[in-house]
Amino acid sequence: MNRSENSRSNRFVYAIILVGPIAMSLLLCAAAATQARPPTEPVLRHSEVVFMYAADNDAYRAYNATFVAWGGAKTPAEVKRHHDIGVRCTGSMWCLTAGAENIHKNAALREACAVDIEGKPVEVPWLFDHTYRDTKTYFGCTNHPEFRSLCRQRVREAMAGKADGLHVDDHLGTAGAAWWQGGGFCDWCVKAFREYLKEHADKGQLEKASVSDLETFDYRELVRKYAKTRAEYKKVQHEIPLMDLFLDFQATAATEHTRQLGLLAAEVAGHPVLLSANACIPNRAHEYVVKNLTHIVCEVRQNAAAGVERIDHAIEAYRLAAKLGRPLAATASGQDWAFVKQQNCEELVRFWIALAYAHGQRFMVPHPNRQWCFSNELGTHWYAAPVEAYAPMYRFIRARSRWFDGFEAVELKQLNAPDNILCTARRNADSGQVVLHVLNRNYDKGGERFDRLPQAKISFEESAIAGGVKQATIMSYDAPEREVPVGSKNGEIEITLADLKLWSLVVFD
Repeated sequence: MNRSENSRSNRFVYAIILVGPIAMSLLLCAAAATQARPPTEPVLRHSEVVFMYAADNDAYRAYNATFVAWGGAKTPAEVKRHHDIGVRCTGSMWCLTAGAENIHKNAALREACAVDIEGKPVEVPWLFDHTYRDTKTYFGCTNHPEFRSLCRQRVREAMAGKADGLHVDDHLGTAGAAWWQGGGFCDWCVKAFREYLKEHADKGQLEKASVSDLETFDYRELVRKYAKTRAEYKKVQHEIPLMDLFLDFQATAATEHTRQLGLLAAEVAGHPVLLSANACIPNRAHEYVVKNLTHIVCEVRQNAAAGVERIDHAIEAYRLAAKLGRPLAATASGQDWAFVKQQNCEELVRFWIALAYAHGQRFMVPHPNRQWCFSNELGTHWYAAPVEAYAPMYRFIRARSRWFDGFEAVELKQLNAPDNILCTARRNADSGQVVLHVLNRNYDKGGERFDRLPQAKISFEESAIAGGVKQATIMSYDAPEREVPVGSKNGEIEITLADLKLWSLVVFD
């Protein structure tokens, strides 16, 4: 989006998306909401140990925790408890739904649900088991003033303790219903989309859609020429004229809504705040909001049932976060965690942790009491992750923080490594020192374990390390440090790792 387009978008948002008076102080803290720390201090360091939800102090100490990303500190007492042990913390709210009970009891919130082309409320599929009497859990409409008012109230409650940041869960709101569930057709959405078209649609697009008068245009009438029910609509959605603009409008509106919630969080807290959202990258709809965040906190699908054979999706997410310039704290999907709980495959989770850190990101601590799981059979349930299974990895990361913080991804020329290992390289921007992260991919799905590799030879172009090296230090969370010789042959550095378990750092001295 160019500068003039951005300006038009801002005018659209203030005129259409915001309803009711906005305090001048809210606008004045805009810069504070998105600049939570001095530029010299990273929002999240690479070695950060992040809890998804709050836990007790013993758990924080066991993991050497530094940050709680997904809420749990909404009162002054909870914020103080975290700060007293050196842990930054957040408040959390969500934009997904008012909840089945509220919808059932509150007529205004029933009117503020996202609706389909038939005018029927759209159910949240993964909350099928969350009902109140005969009322289901429906998407809230983040373009509707009543639901936006509820969201703002949730921010005030979440930030009452003046936490370090706000996390916005399911930030897409109506946009999620519009992109995938056949929603987004209430009066407020249609009105706002009409205004959006005035700024973003060109003459050719409107003529192709047979739009003669934007002042009276109702997108629902055009859609009904193609589909009169939600089931019909979902089959032909992307054949309907102006659909790309409709989806863009919904995601843009959700993005601005999230930004405004961040402004409100800073006003309530009385200080600059971190702002994150459950922006599940890589996914186009979720990428809109990233520019307004200080960091990303989200679920990243690990494809647990496939072992390590389908980890490309996770790697893509980690690389995209780096490209977008926002640090990421990830967890696995609810389906992944359900698989872990069922199969008790702790070694696979340890691989996920190593994979994220090897790509410059962070994998949030598997929660010792309430790690969210989801399956079609059981719906929502919970995994109590054993501390002793995972804490040693995080203590290793904190103890070796100097080999994580300040390092950036670097592509090594002529990198050669066995097929059953994954190797990433990171270089310190100041010293030029290079660290390799070497992961064992030799996973036995039947035994749910990683078989040790007796020997792994790695080589890459010698010019990657200025001045050359003669030895390297091997660091592993589950083995003593050891020094190994580094060879040089035909312009390449060669190093051999013996008895590779799961994950090792190779630090070139």
